[in-house]
Amino acid sequence: MLEVNSRLQKTPMAQRKSPPRPRSAAPPRPRDAEQTRSEILHAARVLFATRGYANAGMREIAAAAGITPALVVRYFGSKRDLFIAAIESDIGLGPFLGPDRATVGRHIARYFFSKPMREADTLSILLHAAGEPEVCDLATELLAARVIQPLARWLGPPRAEARAALLLAIISGTWLFRQALPMRAFTGGPDTALASCMAAQIQHVVDGLPEA
Repeated sequence: MLEVNSRLQKTPMAQRKSPPRPRSAAPPRPRDAEQTRSEILHAARVLFATRGYANAGMREIAAAAGITPALVVRYFGSKRDLFIAAIESDIGLGPFLGPDRATVGRHIARYFFSKPMREADTLSILLHAAGEPEVCDLATELLAARVIQPLARWLGPPRAEARAALLLAIISGTWLFRQALPMRAFTGGPDTALASCMAAQIQHVVDGLPEA
């Protein structure tokens, strides 16, 4: 024992091996704010479209986005505000109205039958909202402000708002039996005859309804 202590005393301090220090954890990488917002919106849209507003909780949305509920609140505030943002992120007339008014019926029908079916479809969100008193009026207001009124302005007289509503009924009704309650006639590949019939109906409304 004395010999060991003697050796330790003779060993220079520089040669003695100190125990390895634990490595400090790397600081967390900062989140990309725009990417995080997009991921939250996508998760919310999928859950609102498949489960409805009442059954899509903030915790479930956060889990689907891979973040904490507090972060969802930080980005969007309330669930109601998130619902509005989820609809407004993908609603409007952009994809529907083609460059030529005379052929807009064919353009919409072609777009409709070639559009891929998605689990996060805005019409699915609105369809669920129609049966939920908490957001039914809100969804109706958003639809009017973002679709009906702009479409009515684009159509012009006569009876612009009624024609806009009729166009939406034709399109959303066909969509209903293509995605929400799929019928075989609408879920297969492009059907030229059906697309032509739908195009003619739409174009008739666009060109103007006859006076009663």
